[in-house]
Amino acid sequence: MRLALHNPFQPAAPWAERDLALRMAIALDGMGWECRTVNTVEELEAFAPDAAVCLHPQAVPKMTAVPSLACHWNPPSIFRNAPDAVPNEVSHDAFLTAGPAVERRLRDILWGTGRPIVTTPMYPSSQGWALTPTLDAGSRFFYVGSNWDGNRFPALLEILARRGMLALHGQEERWKHLAHAFMGSLPFDGRSVIERAHACGMGLCLHLPAHFETGIPNMRIFELCAAGALTVADRHPFILEHFGDTILYVDTTLGEEATAEQILAHGDWARSHSAVARDMARSAQAIFLERFSLERLFAPLPDLLSGIRSEAGYHTARRGLPISVVLPIGEGGVAEARERLDTLAAQTALPAEIVVAGHGAAALTRTVLGALANVLCVVELPAGHLEGSALWAGALASSQRWVTWLPDGARPFPEHLAALYDAAALWPDVCAVHADVLEPDPLFRDSSHGDAPFTQPERPWRLTEENRHPHPAGILVTRERLDPLLRADPGLGAGMAWLLAQRLAAGGRIIASRKVTIRARSRIELPPEELKRLEHFDLLQPQPAAPSTGSIQPSSMPWTGQSDLNPQAAEPLARLLEPRDFASLPRDRNVYIYGASRGGRLLQLELAKWEHLSVICFLDSHRRGEAWGLPVYLPEDLPASDIAAGVVVIANQYVAACVERLSRVFPDCTNDFSLYNAYPYIHRHRSAESKLA
Repeated sequence: MRLALHNPFQPAAPWAERDLALRMAIALDGMGWECRTVNTVEELEAFAPDAAVCLHPQAVPKMTAVPSLACHWNPPSIFRNAPDAVPNEVSHDAFLTAGPAVERRLRDILWGTGRPIVTTPMYPSSQGWALTPTLDAGSRFFYVGSNWDGNRFPALLEILARRGMLALHGQEERWKHLAHAFMGSLPFDGRSVIERAHACGMGLCLHLPAHFETGIPNMRIFELCAAGALTVADRHPFILEHFGDTILYVDTTLGEEATAEQILAHGDWARSHSAVARDMARSAQAIFLERFSLERLFAPLPDLLSGIRSEAGYHTARRGLPISVVLPIGEGGVAEARERLDTLAAQTALPAEIVVAGHGAAALTRTVLGALANVLCVVELPAGHLEGSALWAGALASSQRWVTWLPDGARPFPEHLAALYDAAALWPDVCAVHADVLEPDPLFRDSSHGDAPFTQPERPWRLTEENRHPHPAGILVTRERLDPLLRADPGLGAGMAWLLAQRLAAGGRIIASRKVTIRARSRIELPPEELKRLEHFDLLQPQPAAPSTGSIQPSSMPWTGQSDLNPQAAEPLARLLEPRDFASLPRDRNVYIYGASRGGRLLQLELAKWEHLSVICFLDSHRRGEAWGLPVYLPEDLPASDIAAGVVVIANQYVAACVERLSRVFPDCTNDFSLYNAYPYIHRHRSAESKLA
């Protein structure tokens, strides 16, 4: 096979997608397949592969006619604030999923589109290495830091570092607070992470709560098994099911400090029973090689592509879909129209009619041979006509039950007509469906990785935003619905398609196919005078717009950060979301802000606006000193009587860890002091900052 590995981010970015692509390349090379890592549409099309594996489908939609296989190996909740994530990820042709829950989610999203779901398992795994276990009396736990999830496991890692049981790797800037355990940075080259884990002899595999929710494992389990390292892991259901007693487990719901003590106990046992521990590592490695190496996971891809081709064959067998495609000749002239006609010839299911309308239509259609020649209808217009008049004239000449347009600049993917028709056939009572449409966008700003946005000028396309009108190139509408507008004003021109899109979007009568099936280089825009002429039309009797939801409701906000080990502990706390919520805090009581970083500063500034609230100090789980003009104390530095009489407002993402710390330090007065969770306020504030940026 000839396979493109599509990493949509900058090639040098030290992110997991880069390392995963390099591991995949090593595995595919060993299988005798030809592969290339690509970052742009131009590179992908130049390589001309059998298929493209998109390593981050939440960031980019399918952008070429090449079959695109989306790797769904991240928990969906990580991308809950990325508005384009869902339309991007479901636009691809097939799905490589890291668990049944991910597949169910995709089926739920796409159930109303008529699309068959083609899928096979895929995990963020490693090449099928079988490095000999090296664990001995001096081994330490290998841990490589994440780029995006903040100061993860601060108490846990600090305890392991103090005991000399931790070997940290990653970016030096990431581990300044644990410099005594930092062992150096590692290149993202597909090899070094595994080789270093092999040298350490044992390693940690800890998951976010989001991984538990969907049953998705992270890449650490596969790296450590390939490295022959003894793995200490949390009780993730995937690891329990597949690796059983070849792994040592910890209960992370007890909190970071208790988890650290469990890890240390496992480490002490492994060091003193190194031969037995190495045997466990070999057993886990054997399971990895048999079931989960990248070579094993890639093996079903030829059959998967056959499934996609079978779908295409099914469409082709239904030649003559009851669709009229209106192809107007616009500013690009006959040559550009011919390119659009060629894309229609490549459709997996051909329409029953193609209406070529405009000046030069007759000359263009005389040169058409093959299957399209029998379905052509020609509407010749005089020189100097507007593209809008060709749109109108072509629609008026259409004879099929369904009508769609292919205006200047539009380039449908091969499954475009079939996807639209399948969605329409599934909903016999609707008057229209539409596909997502890609439009040019030379500037790409990614915000899915927290505080690390970047620009990538090479990416030339983006999905149209959900709150914009459907692009005329993506609409399929019944001829019956067009009649009132076509009869009303023969001079309506381009306004016909524009008004149709507007009315369909506002009227609640459109079912989106939710699949990118077309690219378009320009949107049909209308001059002001033509907009004025449209005011009296009411094609689809749109319903009143839904009222604005206003501010985000507390129920939709996270209770705690995605790295918190026990988020359930945060559920019972009163939450602060909006500035007015601070007015309800108890009056004339000292306020303690638990968290002295940026989140604490945000709360300090908000609390300063309320005369009845007085902030005394910051609390922190790991340091004393000063921050933002106030002292910083550990909880145990303060008398229980002061805390009992005060108000504690939690200002960091580890809400559960803060609750556990306070309960342990002040066991006799936990029910006496007022405790509030301000993480929702901080999360909302930072989300707003990100959108403004």
